Amino acid sequence: MNMGNSRKMKICLISQEYPPETGGGGIGTQTYLKAQGLSALGHEVHVVSASWDKEARTYSDGGAIIHRIPEPELGVPGYEESTYWLAYSASVAEKLHALSKDIAFDIIQFPEYGGEGFIFQTDTFRYRKMRYVVQLHGPLGMFAEYMGWPDRDSTLYQIGCFMERTAIYHADRVIASSHNTATFCARRYGYPLAQIRVIHSGIDTTKFAPQPQPQDEYHPRILFVGNLTGNKGLGDLVKAVIKLRARYPKICLRVIGKGSHDFLTSLKKLILASKAKANFEFKGYVPHNELPNHFAWCDFFAGPSTYEPGPGNVYLESMACGKPVIACNTGGAPEVVRDRETGLLVPPGDTNSLENAIASLTDDVGLRERLGGNGRAWVERSFSVERYIGKVERIYKELIS
Repeated sequence: MNMGNSRKMKICLISQEYPPETGGGGIGTQTYLKAQGLSALGHEVHVVSASWDKEARTYSDGGAIIHRIPEPELGVPGYEESTYWLAYSASVAEKLHALSKDIAFDIIQFPEYGGEGFIFQTDTFRYRKMRYVVQLHGPLGMFAEYMGWPDRDSTLYQIGCFMERTAIYHADRVIASSHNTATFCARRYGYPLAQIRVIHSGIDTTKFAPQPQPQDEYHPRILFVGNLTGNKGLGDLVKAVIKLRARYPKICLRVIGKGSHDFLTSLKKLILASKAKANFEFKGYVPHNELPNHFAWCDFFAGPSTYEPGPGNVYLESMACGKPVIACNTGGAPEVVRDRETGLLVPPGDTNSLENAIASLTDDVGLRERLGGNGRAWVERSFSVERYIGKVERIYKELIS
């Protein structure tokens, strides 16, 4: 039976990440946009997310209802991370069973990463009354293949990939955040590529918008936002900035994010040994709603990740703020960063090309302005949150029609 466009749905989004408590990454950001956008359209939206203070609680966030569930208390030592994955999936299933007694959900959406829906989906699939959607953000198998973690002989890899594959096959619809992720999952997990719908990430173009640039002594001003890990290309970026000091004595790289203590320590040692401390700012974690101020500060954004599974939300946020992007021509990045149209693409790990890209944007104001303007128009036209939510809503309604 066709339920019509006016039907208001009852939707539950499953995501360990949800800001501000457990958010910050792409999964959390996109879950937040879905929750707020769909509830603003009149749908009843619930989010089941993790609590990092071991307290269960339910509260309203805008129009959405958030259910925080504590991290599971393991009855075993918990040396193997896949044990946690299984335990957390069981906690999600328990919460969903409790909610479903009082709420007749139309749609429940799960991420593939972490296998959060593994137990609930496999336990209920034959008897379900609602429809299950799985959102592909970037699976464990992709991390292993392109980033070297986890080891392919590890228990986490074996169990984690099994959980992800099973969750994907126990879905009524599979959505991917990029064609790159869709193609990988189809190949890695043997799922029909034609059955995966690609919806690129959405950006709040009101919040992320061009602002007046504050003035200081630095030039150029480069911004990096992301996890502080080797695969994000931060090491290459730091080396490039150190080398370019001879050409641009007032160059400054502002680094936002958190990550490996050992990796960060090694970078700071390199900076101190190069007597370049004045050319770097490490801000640590910054709340997502404060990022537009940092985009306003920079001349351009550089995120030379060696492999970006999805489109890279931070690239879209930068372009929405009218700032050019330097990224690598791998993974999902080229789907949103158009070389010499909205940014510059360089080969991964190629510090010479990275230095040349930085120099090009530093020396050519016209190029910066052209790429920045094109980027803003590109995001408004193709990646606005309104378009994003509209696409998600249509898929949900197709499923329940």
